[in-house]
Amino acid sequence: MKWDEDAQALTRLGMMSDWQEFQGFDARKVMKEIEPFKDDWKRYNPNKPNNRWGLSVTSIDGGLSGIPDLTSLKNYEQETGIVVNNQDIVVPTKVWTQSEELSRLLLPWERWITRCHFLRMDRGGFFPDHYDINKHDPSYDEIRLTAFVNVNEYHFKWLYDDKIVKCNNGSLWYFNGNKRHCVFSTKDDMIIIVICLHWDRDLFTYMLDNGICS
Repeated sequence: MKWDEDAQALTRLGMMSDWQEFQGFDARKVMKEIEPFKDDWKRYNPNKPNNRWGLSVTSIDGGLSGIPDLTSLKNYEQETGIVVNNQDIVVPTKVWTQSEELSRLLLPWERWITRCHFLRMDRGGFFPDHYDINKHDPSYDEIRLTAFVNVNEYHFKWLYDDKIVKCNNGSLWYFNGNKRHCVFSTKDDMIIIVICLHWDRDLFTYMLDNGICS
């Protein structure tokens, strides 16, 4: 019965707004807090050369190696034979525990957070058209939030369902990743946070009660 209730809640979310804003944060403070980790950025999905970098907020062991949390989990399984899913990447790193404003941002969502990382796109970095759909484990549902930390409308473009999204620093959003989207940067140091959340009915209730209605 619980699974049916969770599935029903996810269906209801899918029929609502594709973008929903939540309580924001001090983006400048977050940028200052992650300065001590400037040498801990790792190339994002190194099997696909691209000017993208990640800084782990959660990882499989609490470390900042980026393996496997900043790689393609499918490729990692093919190379090692080890199966890792987003729900396995839940141990907070020092980036989370030592960053006051980041911790404040994540605290309301903590019980649902799985794979989470800063994503930096330098000049030429991009994500081609894709869908954020779990094709490998249909029994496990999740959604994603994105937080805009250091972006601007001139050099950072997020195309969602063929429309340009207005990205304001310090804002936190749920977005319907089941729709086609792509992202690209024409300047260094364009930074967002990607937050994967394990889905259940309680999360749906929290989102209903705490969304910012414009």
